[in-house]
Amino acid sequence: MFQENSNSVAKAAEEATEITGVAYRSIERLAESIVEQLPTILAGIIVLIVFWLIGKIVKSVFLAASNKTKLDSRLRILFSRLFVVFFFVLGLFTALTVMIPKFGFGDLIAGLGFSSFIIGFATKDILNNFLSGILVLWQEPFKIGDYIFMKDNQGVVEHIGVRATRLRMDDGERILIPNGEMYSKPLIIRDAGKKRRMSLKISVSYKSKVKRVKELIHGVLHNSEGVEFDPKPNVYVTDLSSEGINLSVYFWIMTEKNSPIVVFDDIATNIKESLNESDVTLYPPTVAVLKDGGGPDEPDLL
Repeated sequence: MFQENSNSVAKAAEEATEITGVAYRSIERLAESIVEQLPTILAGIIVLIVFWLIGKIVKSVFLAASNKTKLDSRLRILFSRLFVVFFFVLGLFTALTVMIPKFGFGDLIAGLGFSSFIIGFATKDILNNFLSGILVLWQEPFKIGDYIFMKDNQGVVEHIGVRATRLRMDDGERILIPNGEMYSKPLIIRDAGKKRRMSLKISVSYKSKVKRVKELIHGVLHNSEGVEFDPKPNVYVTDLSSEGINLSVYFWIMTEKNSPIVVFDDIATNIKESLNESDVTLYPPTVAVLKDGGGPDEPDLL
């Protein structure tokens, strides 16, 4: 019994010694391999640093060269950062080919083909907005301060980002619109500082004296704050319908000085009160409609 136990202990000791020897030999081979590969590793690191420095130099040259151009400052910063990222990635792949001789760009491109398709499909909306933002900043179809009409949204441009554009609407609310829509959808753009034409449509009964109604409306317009008089406001009979005599009131405001919704509310309220006080019947009662109009250079009557 004692002899069997002694043999087992001796056998275990031999196995432990063998395992320790294998571990030491593996560590020794790893150290030798690292020492052998050290020059290529250092060369790869140097290559990476060189490409990174090249990216920094290209960034500085680009910023200096584009400083005197009309290129948007956000685009300048974006492009300069992309240059650094591009050269760093290029340097990383070049360093890998130096440190790992079997690594090649062809294998990398082949491996990235399918994954690039998946990533592109998953991020197509983000990429669309990003690229559209770059085009918006590059071509500058509109600028900060311009007034934009887009579908059911309208307001003053407050910020143009790479991903989205922010508008401040007439009621003071802010809306963020993706640049993909801003670039691909129809827009009506009114330059900052330009007058904005507004229109108010009303109907009066056939018993009303049209000239008197026009005088009352003109009186309200001349006494309303925010109305511009170059070009002057106008009131036209635009239709004789079953709903009564339809009149269109046209006036201009400066959006930089006044809120369109506030001026419109003031004028619509005062016109209604003035007509009621003069016993002019609004026939039938209708909802006043705020519409976009043209600029001062366009004809008064559409």
